[in-house]
Amino acid sequence: MNGAMFEISDIVLYFIPIVLLYFFSESVNRHFRNQQINIKLADLIVPYLMMGIQILSIQTFGKSIFSYFLIFILSLGMGIAILIAYKKGEIIYSQFFKTYWRFVFIFSFFTYYLLVGANIINKLTIS
Repeated sequence: MNGAMFEISDIVLYFIPIVLLYFFSESVNRHFRNQQINIKLADLIVPYLMMGIQILSIQTFGKSIFSYFLIFILSLGMGIAILIAYKKGEIIYSQFFKTYWRFVFIFSFFTYYLLVGANIINKLTIS
């Protein structure tokens, strides 16, 4: 296992989202709740996850899959808009964006950790 050395930057990249969500979620949520703003830490971590998807995909595959991910989440937005319009007969923008952004978080989180797993496997098989 001499060639499969994980650098500190790799370990930080792998665990930052989980550490942030576990340790800081309640305090960030409480802060925004006191200001009467409906924002959660999961909403704020999405840009980091997207940046991580870009970095991890280049590290793992040698090319970025971010454009495919972007096409997916934009298609997801169109699907959610169509579903809300069909179901309720109108699109309420605040409801749409809240629903859409939470789905973007879920898919970003899963894509990020699929890439983390692929990156670990890639590092272990190179050695």
